[in-house]
Amino acid sequence: MMHKFFPFLVSLVLGLAGTIGQVQAQDVITLTLPESVIVKATRAILPLDIDAHSKTLQGDITIINISELQLTDNQLACRLHLAGKNLAFVTDVAGHEIKLKVGEVEVDFLTTALIRFDPAKQTLYIKPIVKNVPKPGKNANADIGQALVALLNGREFPISMQNLDPIIARTGAKTVTINTRIADIRAMPKAIGLSLVPIVSAK
Repeated sequence: MMHKFFPFLVSLVLGLAGTIGQVQAQDVITLTLPESVIVKATRAILPLDIDAHSKTLQGDITIINISELQLTDNQLACRLHLAGKNLAFVTDVAGHEIKLKVGEVEVDFLTTALIRFDPAKQTLYIKPIVKNVPKPGKNANADIGQALVALLNGREFPISMQNLDPIIARTGAKTVTINTRIADIRAMPKAIGLSLVPIVSAK
């Protein structure tokens, strides 16, 4: 749900880092992105389609809104408003796939999410933990809403962070290029912290 705004924010702040002066190849740039910035960036990219399909549920799933965002140590909390379209339950009967079409549904719920970063894979993993899973109801909409939430609950979603744009500065006859590799991403109280290793080259 965040693969677009994290690279955007990093590139934006790194544009300011180019004015710091000479950067050694192994120095680490530490950036702190306030919770308010994350909230604004999240609003800017919504609605956002996500890939959360399973063997038992198919369809188009969209994050309509993210609100009540709170960042703490290594996790975030928020309220998610999801919409599902063209949804269908999938079952296997005697080796035959049977689809029960259920149409559209919207669901709103509170969740926390654990965050971890794998520097070798340059991948951020977000694992939602739903607090108030909707209870089964007396109609198909209630049941599909519960199934939609169950798809996210406890499942780790990978977000590739490898597409950060380099900073390019031209001084006289030389061009200085600063590429960055993410060393760590951490949630902290009211902020996201990024540790970046710059790789400097000139020609």
